Amino acid sequence: MQAVVAMAGYSLDYLSHGYKGDYYPRATAHALLPELLPDSDITVASVWESAALVAKYGKGKKAYFCQHYEPLFFDNPVDSSDAEATYSYGLTLIANSSWLQSRLNQRLRATGAPSDTVHLATNAIDPDNFNSAPGNRSQMQENARALRIISYGGRDAKWKGFLEMAMAVRAARALLPDVNLQWSVYGTSLLPPDNPITPYIALGLLDQNSLAAAYRQNDVLLSASWYESFPLFPIEAMASGLAVITTAYGTEDYAVDGENCLIVEPKNIDSITQAIVRLARDRLLLTRLASSAMEVGGVHNWRQAGSRMEEVLRSIAFPSSAQVA
Repeated sequence: MQAVVAMAGYSLDYLSHGYKGDYYPRATAHALLPELLPDSDITVASVWESAALVAKYGKGKKAYFCQHYEPLFFDNPVDSSDAEATYSYGLTLIANSSWLQSRLNQRLRATGAPSDTVHLATNAIDPDNFNSAPGNRSQMQENARALRIISYGGRDAKWKGFLEMAMAVRAARALLPDVNLQWSVYGTSLLPPDNPITPYIALGLLDQNSLAAAYRQNDVLLSASWYESFPLFPIEAMASGLAVITTAYGTEDYAVDGENCLIVEPKNIDSITQAIVRLARDRLLLTRLASSAMEVGGVHNWRQAGSRMEEVLRSIAFPSSAQVA
């Protein structure tokens, strides 16, 4: 994104809370930000913790690029309320998915605030990296006695649906005794590879090139998140030539049930299981979905996403010069 912004002739300054071990508390942030924030046409928050800081100290127009409905993340009602409150700070809201845009507009209507004012600027992938290498798919898909599934572990977050995926893979293995159902997982997850539900192959943390190669060694991407907001792993896999099983919430901008993926119900183990079994038994469907899915990478690329973000930010910073929904 930084490269896209630079190509467009803009100057972009980042100010971050940092990483673990390099984090400074909120009180320090409030003390330092007035001096650290440069003069600008627009200041954009990108996570709920920074929204209050932008509202108080931001220069120029003030916006909040929302990348999920963050109140859902917290079991603690205080943290959830804090995240919810950020949508009432008077910042111009930008959503990274149609699902989130709709949810935020609904919230604005419920509170009596002007609704239908949330901008949309979706995420993207690099199609030069995530693509299907010719000849790498057909051999696996035509092997009816094997099905290779890959999943993202989900950073130990329950809402990523890892437990449901594990139980669904176990059930599918029981229903497909004649199929070698191999399940690979990258990133960290709630269960170890030798867990009591069903085993998987741990790929560990992967860089972008290694992840693209891992996708191309599999047939199916399995995701069962309770909710997402333009998640990258399903669309990365689609562009890489995999058939995708995913939930609907947050993937609507690129996932169409029966056309380029199979949509399953979140928290519904039977729904997830049946999708796995269906692809294992119907290789023509698997191949058709994978072929249709490969087109999404060319549409949702960073140049397109950067241009859209530029339009949105210009419309906020200079409202008299542009009108963007």
